Amino acid sequence: MLRRFIAIFLLIAAAAPGVLFWQRQSLPYNEEGRYFDLAQGVVYEAQAVTAYGVTTVVLIILGLIVLAIGRRPDE
Repeated sequence: MLRRFIAIFLLIAAAAPGVLFWQRQSLPYNEEGRYFDLAQGVVYEAQAVTAYGVTTVVLIILGLIVLAIGRRPDE
Protein backbone atom coordinates (compact mmCIF):
# COMPACT_ATOMS: atom_id res chain seq x y z
CA MET A 1 0.00 0.00 0.00
CA LEU A 2 2.78 2.41 0.93
CA ARG A 3 4.70 1.53 -2.24
CA ARG A 4 1.69 2.40 -4.38
CA PHE A 5 1.29 5.73 -2.59
CA ILE A 6 4.98 6.54 -3.14
CA ALA A 7 4.76 5.55 -6.81
CA ILE A 8 1.68 7.69 -7.39
CA PHE A 9 3.31 10.58 -5.53
CA LEU A 10 6.44 10.34 -7.71
CA LEU A 11 4.41 10.23 -10.91
CA ILE A 12 2.32 13.23 -9.85
CA ALA A 13 5.48 15.07 -8.72
CA ALA A 14 6.89 14.57 -12.22
CA ALA A 15 4.12 16.80 -13.55
CA ALA A 16 5.57 20.02 -12.08
CA PRO A 17 8.96 19.96 -13.84
CA GLY A 18 7.23 18.40 -16.85
CA VAL A 19 4.97 21.42 -17.24
CA LEU A 20 7.93 23.79 -16.87
CA PHE A 21 9.84 21.80 -19.47
CA TRP A 22 6.93 21.88 -21.89
CA GLN A 23 6.32 25.63 -21.47
CA ARG A 24 9.92 26.77 -21.63
CA GLN A 25 11.26 24.58 -24.42
CA SER A 26 9.59 26.73 -27.05
CA LEU A 27 10.63 30.17 -25.76
CA PRO A 28 12.68 32.24 -28.20
CA TYR A 29 16.08 32.21 -26.46
CA ASN A 30 18.77 34.57 -27.73
CA GLU A 31 22.30 33.52 -28.77
CA GLU A 32 23.39 33.63 -25.11
CA GLY A 33 20.69 31.14 -24.15
CA ARG A 34 18.51 33.63 -22.30
CA TYR A 35 14.92 34.78 -22.62
CA PHE A 36 13.69 37.95 -20.94
CA ASP A 37 10.01 37.96 -20.01
CA LEU A 38 9.02 41.62 -20.13
CA ALA A 39 5.67 41.11 -18.37
CA GLN A 40 7.22 39.59 -15.25
CA GLY A 41 10.74 40.98 -15.51
CA VAL A 42 12.34 37.53 -15.33
CA VAL A 43 15.23 36.04 -17.30
CA TYR A 44 14.90 32.35 -18.19
CA GLU A 45 18.00 30.32 -19.01
CA ALA A 46 17.97 27.69 -21.76
CA GLN A 47 20.05 25.31 -19.62
CA ALA A 48 17.18 25.00 -17.14
CA VAL A 49 15.05 23.33 -19.82
CA THR A 50 17.42 20.36 -19.85
CA ALA A 51 17.34 20.13 -16.06
CA TYR A 52 13.53 20.16 -16.03
CA GLY A 53 13.43 17.42 -18.66
CA VAL A 54 15.94 15.22 -16.85
CA THR A 55 14.14 15.69 -13.53
CA THR A 56 10.83 14.73 -15.14
CA VAL A 57 12.27 11.57 -16.70
CA VAL A 58 14.01 10.52 -13.46
CA LEU A 59 10.84 10.96 -11.40
CA ILE A 60 8.79 9.00 -13.93
CA ILE A 61 11.34 6.16 -14.00
CA LEU A 62 11.52 6.04 -10.19
CA GLY A 63 7.73 6.03 -9.97
CA LEU A 64 7.47 3.16 -12.45
CA ILE A 65 10.18 1.17 -10.65
CA VAL A 66 8.45 1.59 -7.28
CA LEU A 67 5.13 0.69 -8.89
CA ALA A 68 6.65 -2.46 -10.43
CA ILE A 69 8.20 -3.46 -7.11
CA GLY A 70 4.88 -2.87 -5.39
CA ARG A 71 3.10 -5.28 -7.74
CA ARG A 72 5.34 -8.20 -6.82
CA PRO A 73 3.99 -10.45 -4.10
CA ASP A 74 5.67 -9.98 -0.74
CA GLU A 75 7.84 -12.83 0.38
